[in-house]
Amino acid sequence: TTFYEQADWGTLRHLLVDAGLLVPGSHGGIDEHNEERTLAMLVLMSIHDIMKISCLLPTVDKKVKMFSGYKAGEVITDHDLALGYVLMHHSDLLPSFAGLNKA
Repeated sequence: TTFYEQADWGTLRHLLVDAGLLVPGSHGGIDEHNEERTLAMLVLMSIHDIMKISCLLPTVDKKVKMFSGYKAGEVITDHDLALGYVLMHHSDLLPSFAGLNKA
């Protein structure tokens, strides 16, 4: 038995619709793919663990003063918080994120 044969495709479709990646076709028509939402998901998947590379960890800027418990001058060692800091304060450093539609 293959994955294709065993997969619960209805549940998977429902997940994609709930995530906004798939737009149900009207009146039983063909579902449509939301390109912007899918691109955003792919960008997130590609950058989500980038801050596990320790040399990329950001230091809280003096202008920011405090970020999620980290003070100015401290390196943000939590990789998820570090990514959040970069996305909020230096998104231009990640062109794939910076190029996303802001809507």
